[in-house]
Amino acid sequence: MNLTGTDVIRRLCPEMETTYIREINLNELLTRRDCKLQLELGQVEEFWPIDVRIIMTLIFASLSAVGIIGNLLVITVVFKVKGMLRATTSMEEIVLNNCLQITPTNCYLVSLAASDCLFFVATAPTELSYLHLEETEYIFGYFGCAFFTFLPYLAINTSSLSTVAFTIERYIGICHPIRARYMCTVKRAKTIISAIWLFCIIYNSPWLYLASLRVVNGEYSCSFKLERDHFIYKVMFLGDLLGFYVIPLLLYVVIYSKIAYTLTRSEMKEQAKMSASAETYAQFLQSSNLSQNTNAMRNFTLNCSKSSFKGKSQVVKMLALVVAIFAICWLPYRAMVMYNSFAQQKWDPDWYIFFSKTMIFFNCAINPILYNVMSARFRNAFRRLLNGKKKIIYQIERHLFTLCSMMRHLVAIKNSTNVWEGSQHQVRSKSKQLPDVAPKSVGWFKNASRTHRHWVRSNAASNQ
Repeated sequence: MNLTGTDVIRRLCPEMETTYIREINLNELLTRRDCKLQLELGQVEEFWPIDVRIIMTLIFASLSAVGIIGNLLVITVVFKVKGMLRATTSMEEIVLNNCLQITPTNCYLVSLAASDCLFFVATAPTELSYLHLEETEYIFGYFGCAFFTFLPYLAINTSSLSTVAFTIERYIGICHPIRARYMCTVKRAKTIISAIWLFCIIYNSPWLYLASLRVVNGEYSCSFKLERDHFIYKVMFLGDLLGFYVIPLLLYVVIYSKIAYTLTRSEMKEQAKMSASAETYAQFLQSSNLSQNTNAMRNFTLNCSKSSFKGKSQVVKMLALVVAIFAICWLPYRAMVMYNSFAQQKWDPDWYIFFSKTMIFFNCAINPILYNVMSARFRNAFRRLLNGKKKIIYQIERHLFTLCSMMRHLVAIKNSTNVWEGSQHQVRSKSKQLPDVAPKSVGWFKNASRTHRHWVRSNAASNQ
């Protein structure tokens, strides 16, 4: 293979202009860190060793497959599987309606899953071709160069903002439950998600212009119109670093600290309140001859309260873990970008680039696995989606949740009557007036239980 000096320089540094190649000397050429190819005895060697290409191909391909399939399953579960119920769903809706209900948090998780899917679709082809082809053998054309540069940034930024959105939504839902009734709605969540995607499309649109397909002697390479040390590039990279990583991390620390503090206080207050209410209501049932097993009633009510609090804290733990993994996995890449934006001599060894890319791929693929590990509701919904006939666990949990809701409803009826204000004699005298309230409530309880048992039997029969 006969190569002239100009051909050697052009192969080593394809991004150089021809006029600049004529003026460059050998010493300057050897000091350039962006020259990728190596020459030995007039032959061009492959840049990546075969073992590196095999290992990284397996890693990128497997993570992409897991990420795409897992995130598509998340989207399907939220929109197709019945039982993804809101935490604030009333007892009447649970017992009488077997319908799909989408929560604001699930809407944000769908947006996050869509972002991760888009990232794999836009990144995996270019990364695999980068492993097995030279930089001058770009195969995706002009539109591929533009969109495969634009789409990864779009996916990364929408993923970050979706994480911020569900963090704020959980903060309002837990720390300001009254406001959450009208602020944390599905309609508002869909509006916010649409605004996030529209903003990120506009914000990242300059990449469509900055990406450039260069043709030199019939060889194609996808690069940028401006040098990496140009002011515009520094502004865009630093803007991404601050707006989509540093500021969100500071926000996460503040918000989840506040959520943890609020949950701790709420647990203490709820335990004291439910203990007093259960004891008083057990005495009320005993005096009214409505129940003979008051200890079981009191313990069941307390268990319902603990189960409700555990469900809330488990969701918060799952979302906090998603945020923590996001911060850890993106740290290597963000740190390298920040360092190279200010350092005179850039630091970008090949092993570190592969490591940072692997961490990013891992972050986009791990979220569906976290949902299964941390959330029983997601786990059972995945099982129902993959094998619709095995619904026993789901039906038992749904039945227990219904009974807990019924017991909370009866406790609320008791609190509204205030029959235990005063002495025991006043309670017995007031209990004569209870047939106007208690029989209706007990009758509704029996009817609701009968309706729910009929629903469970009908579903079990239909699944056989």
